[in-house]
Amino acid sequence: MTSLRKWRFPILIGSGVIAAGALIYFSNAHIGANKTQGAIGQRDVYRDGQVNSADVATPGSAPVATQAILESSEFKSLANNQAFQELMKDGSFAQLTRNQAFLSLLSDRSFQELTRNAMFAQLVKTDLFRQAMRQDLKQEMRSDLFRQDARFSELTKSEAFNRLMKEESFARSARSEAFASLVSSGSFQNMMRSDLFLRLASQASFQQALLQGSAAQLVRQ
Repeated sequence: MTSLRKWRFPILIGSGVIAAGALIYFSNAHIGANKTQGAIGQRDVYRDGQVNSADVATPGSAPVATQAILESSEFKSLANNQAFQELMKDGSFAQLTRNQAFLSLLSDRSFQELTRNAMFAQLVKTDLFRQAMRQDLKQEMRSDLFRQDARFSELTKSEAFNRLMKEESFARSARSEAFASLVSSGSFQNMMRSDLFLRLASQASFQQALLQGSAAQLVRQ
């Protein structure tokens, strides 16, 4: 009993010291973990808030549109076609396709039909036709001079021609000197007979590339 009383206080003191040490240890560990987690959390929030514009593809931007074209089945089928390559590099085509009015013509069935007509290609190259496009088309079509052209007289028998003559998009496109050059080119006539090209020309991504003047770059990629 005497021995127990003798060691009672040292034991109590030692236990207190051990308990205090344990409390300090776990408190420091908890605080350190919170600080570490907080620092990481701050870095994570910072990373989430920082967006590098170079890493984000803007919808409708040229790289995205170009990628969509290159992956299309129509483009893959036409990429090695010589007529298609020549058309993409044609200066007249590049000039006209920067105009939305001409792009709409590419999907016009009447225009598609007439581009396969050799007589139409000959008519659009005449000075009379270009003059008519610059003025009141309906008035010029009624003029005796215009009707004296055998090609015009023959084409007026075509429903496609008569309908196209009433289209403002056609009149606006045909005023360009590049129009006659393009319509009479073999590569353009060849492509206007291709269902693959007509489907490609109707795609928004392809039209965007044409409007931006990057058609020639497509065949080099």
